[in-house]
Amino acid sequence: MMARAALAAAVGCTALALGGCGALEREAVTVPTVTRPAATGPALDEAAFRAAADGACARLYADLDALGKPPTSDIAASRAYYPQVAGAWHRMLDAAAALRPPPDLAARWDEIVEAYRSIAQNADENVLLAGTDREAIEIVNSDASARAQEAGGFTIATAATIGLTACAGAR
Repeated sequence: MMARAALAAAVGCTALALGGCGALEREAVTVPTVTRPAATGPALDEAAFRAAADGACARLYADLDALGKPPTSDIAASRAYYPQVAGAWHRMLDAAAALRPPPDLAARWDEIVEAYRSIAQNADENVLLAGTDREAIEIVNSDASARAQEAGGFTIATAATIGLTACAGAR
């Protein structure tokens, strides 16, 4: 449950941050592109791949659970919280992208890794927004839930199709 709150915080409000939110006008937030690391080493067999992928997911969820819920109005706490969420997602992206699944699982795994890359990018945007003001933090917290559920739902469903339990949300 706590990981879902942190996932919600990580996914954030990309469109709102970049384009404004109704009457709320703010400067555009420029975020560096999050690149996807190249997979290295030989392709793993199915058992080794599933163990490595689920291990990476279990570490991610443990990190997010340890962070707890996002601060709702404390600017200093938010400025400390969001970089930690982004860091957790970047560590996950690094671990996930480095895995070389067996050929029959590669296409689905690539979709999952791309979703993780998108979440890491959104987490970086939240770090920048949290550095601005209380209104931005409230926008991040309120809009993040729907986006997190959409991205998280996709990765969970896709992970389940290739037999990953931790990545599919089972903990």
